[in-house]
Amino acid sequence: MGKVYRKQQIEGVTVPAVIHNRQYFWLNMAVYEDGTVSCWEKTDLCDIMRQLERGWLTFEIPEGESLSVHGLCTLEIISAEWNFDKESYRKFIENTVRSINHEMANIYETTQREKDKWQGKPCTRFVPHAPAGRFLLARPNKSFFVKVRQYHIGFSAFPTPFKLKENFGYETSDGRQMNIFLRQNGEIMLTSVSAFSDGTFSVDGLDGEEYISPDKIRELFNDDVLCVKPNDNETVSFGALGKARCKTIYDVLKDEKIKEIENELLRLQNKPDALETARQAYISYLIYPSEQNKEKLRSAYEAVPEHQRMYLGDMDTRDRDYIRILYTNDKREV
Repeated sequence: MGKVYRKQQIEGVTVPAVIHNRQYFWLNMAVYEDGTVSCWEKTDLCDIMRQLERGWLTFEIPEGESLSVHGLCTLEIISAEWNFDKESYRKFIENTVRSINHEMANIYETTQREKDKWQGKPCTRFVPHAPAGRFLLARPNKSFFVKVRQYHIGFSAFPTPFKLKENFGYETSDGRQMNIFLRQNGEIMLTSVSAFSDGTFSVDGLDGEEYISPDKIRELFNDDVLCVKPNDNETVSFGALGKARCKTIYDVLKDEKIKEIENELLRLQNKPDALETARQAYISYLIYPSEQNKEKLRSAYEAVPEHQRMYLGDMDTRDRDYIRILYTNDKREV
């Protein structure tokens, strides 16, 4: 018998949510037609209330607390009107699933094995093992056991935005989603912009065309329809969650956000983006540290959006060695 496998595409939608992990984080939470929910952890409809009860998943931010919006800004909540309590938010998630799976058929339920792997700590166990060409005995001796290291495993349900291609059949173009503010009809709303591999974009909640060009994205930024932060004390809509009057504590620059959006399109099209170009320039300089390579590195580094330069290295080094080379006279320690 030959070995085979299959892939299954499970579709869904995103809904507004907040993760509370020592501080509050904005989340476009994926809810799938099989009842799976992606709240930084893979969970399901049966487990949503537990996530709400333990405070990991929430639908509100207390006044005076800050909300981190990835790649965009940090907001302080001055005053707010939230629309849900725990039970009504759980029902909101359930109704979202029902809206895309009317029969509520083939609903997924996380097994205890998955929960144990997600919640468990690394441990060592012994499992029976037979050398090649030998069978396990009914009562194997100690030499037939090998030590196996078990690790803490997280099951992901990370979402991939997509759009249908215009040709015949059900072919899709994958996308990448980024946070953005949309200002229209006298209201500012926290929403998302998605780039797709076919070179188009969509803005969730934007009136008019469903898919727009890169030039249109720049035009919307220039017209302040798309923006990186609200005005101080402006009331922001958080979609179904409610509204809050906010103060901006930190925000990225508009031009840097546009660069990020354009870079995401390059990545989707399997082209070198600004981060990859900077990393290659860094390697070239280390191999041959000439003034010419240094200037190439400077140009490549400054083309990376400021808020993404920390990702040029690992979590410890970040972009410190780039800064050392370009803006100091310090010598590298080897």
